[in-house]
Amino acid sequence: MTPFVKRNLGFLGQFFLIALTILTTSRLAIVLWQWARIESVSDFQAIFMGGFRVDIATLSQLMFLPLVALALHALTPFKGNWLARAIKIYCWLVLIVLVLMEIATPTFISEYDTRPNRLFFEYLSSPNEVFGMLLNGYLLEMAMGTLLLVVTGWLTRHWLKRHSGDVAVFSPASSLLMLPLLALLLLGARSGIQHRPINPAMVAFSNDRMLNTLPLNSTYSVMYALYQMGNEESAANLYGEIPEEAMLQVIQHDVSELGQPVSQDMPSLHTMKPSQPFQKRNLIIVVEESLGAQFVGSLGGKPLTQNIDSWRDKSWFFENLYATGTRSARGLEAITTGYLPSPARPVLKLPKAQSNFFNLAGLLSEYGYETSFIYGGESHFDNMKGFFLNNGFDLAIDQNNYKNPSFVGNWGVSDEDLFEQALSYLQQIPEQPKFSLIFTSTNHTPFEFPDNKIELYEQPKQTVNNAVKYADFALGKFLDQLESKGIMDNSVVLVVADHDARVWGDSLVPIEHFHIPGFIISPDIEPKTDKTLVSQIDLAPTLLSLMGIDHQVPTLGRDLTQLSANYTGRAIMQYGENQAYWDGKEVVILRPNQEPVTYLYSAGKFSDKPTHDEQQELIALAYAQFASWAYDKQKYRLN
Repeated sequence: MTPFVKRNLGFLGQFFLIALTILTTSRLAIVLWQWARIESVSDFQAIFMGGFRVDIATLSQLMFLPLVALALHALTPFKGNWLARAIKIYCWLVLIVLVLMEIATPTFISEYDTRPNRLFFEYLSSPNEVFGMLLNGYLLEMAMGTLLLVVTGWLTRHWLKRHSGDVAVFSPASSLLMLPLLALLLLGARSGIQHRPINPAMVAFSNDRMLNTLPLNSTYSVMYALYQMGNEESAANLYGEIPEEAMLQVIQHDVSELGQPVSQDMPSLHTMKPSQPFQKRNLIIVVEESLGAQFVGSLGGKPLTQNIDSWRDKSWFFENLYATGTRSARGLEAITTGYLPSPARPVLKLPKAQSNFFNLAGLLSEYGYETSFIYGGESHFDNMKGFFLNNGFDLAIDQNNYKNPSFVGNWGVSDEDLFEQALSYLQQIPEQPKFSLIFTSTNHTPFEFPDNKIELYEQPKQTVNNAVKYADFALGKFLDQLESKGIMDNSVVLVVADHDARVWGDSLVPIEHFHIPGFIISPDIEPKTDKTLVSQIDLAPTLLSLMGIDHQVPTLGRDLTQLSANYTGRAIMQYGENQAYWDGKEVVILRPNQEPVTYLYSAGKFSDKPTHDEQQELIALAYAQFASWAYDKQKYRLN
């Protein structure tokens, strides 16, 4: 083997050991930080044994390219040390990326209770909001991370300078001698000779989703998320496929209870008969950012929502309403389209949903409604503006449309400015029926809101509890104005959260953090507190029924105004790559590349051991698979 090849192989070996040390040290630091959630020594062993496998696989994958280049170069007559320089630069950049991802991990876990995943690069499409959030909410972490990254870059660059490359020479023998190394790297990249290459399920060991991500390293976690995005449109690829006939049978059974089926070609499409006559009432939906039940006094949470609590006895108030996901785009998807959650990105971002995808605005436009999306920030975030305008909304009002707002924070104008803009719009041309989707933004890291508006719940000012209290104050003021100006007399008003804040927990799906507030105000509704288990997907058909819309719809949610006496409810929740189907007693958990499991769930706790309920697991798989199937086949639309 030539000196050139030996020196570069030695360099790659040093890179491998340095990178492995960095990843192991980072994992140890995170484990010590999260020690309270680790239940036993066996958990500790599982994290580090699984972590060693994942790190070896990650580094083997990353080293494969330079080793192949080295083997091919030995077969060419070209001399010089350009390849040695290229390998050094490549390894240096890889080390920087590995360190950067590990530095970002604690902040990401604090925000999302998991290692960096596809959200990490999805947020890169909105740098202003994200970097503003980091600078205002995580300035110390940013400063320390930047310093550590600079030090790492300087040290590794200094290390690179010590390696001067020999001149490459033509050596087919060297190339042949590297074949066993390439085979070994391929084996390391797969982490064995088993049927499937390594994936996160192989190192999962706990019912705590966050702990299951600790054996991963953050570079692998993001790389795997990128890989999965190629398959994300198919839940069958993730959870296991059931025959299409079995899936459609479950869907058609549901549809038969919802209304008159319309078309076998679009199996969920049915004619819904409303509970009220059509009266051209306004529809006003207020979506409150990150407002989980944990902050709502009337739902057993902290005493932060005096105004929401005051509507408990004056509205149709849902005690057991559950979000479908953990992000705004998922909540907006469920509320405005009634679409089932899936392991793919929310339909707001998916290409096949950018036209002719069913939603409330598209349907109400056929009834003469003027439809609007009103937001206080940049409406391009999460492709909200693009999706809404492409699917029936007439206009989108966002931060660029506000003249002299009283307060502007990182995520946009204050909720008071937002509601003043919405009120001004709703008062224009009173005889024109309107559908307005109003989306707040105050209750979002870094929790900025105007001074001297509320009595602070705690110090310092910029905390989630204070932000919730301000959001509730602004909402109460808006609802009072709707009432005093008579707008509420001819409107159906829904107030609902998109999701809870910082969803986390030591279970595969922390159901308690999907619990959200929601209530409907309408002249046709007798105030009541409803204890039925309700999902966000039930809201769209319920609103259409209250408005008297007699039309075909593809929704699978229930019209809550017309439930059978024996209906107990159900909720479907997407938590990362896990999905839960809960009927009020049993919870089916779908997990990537693993069998479904069923738990009893009561009083906020899962049973100790999982069982199997084949019928419930079939329903859960059918719902997940139908969401992917309906999107891919473009079956979630009007006839």
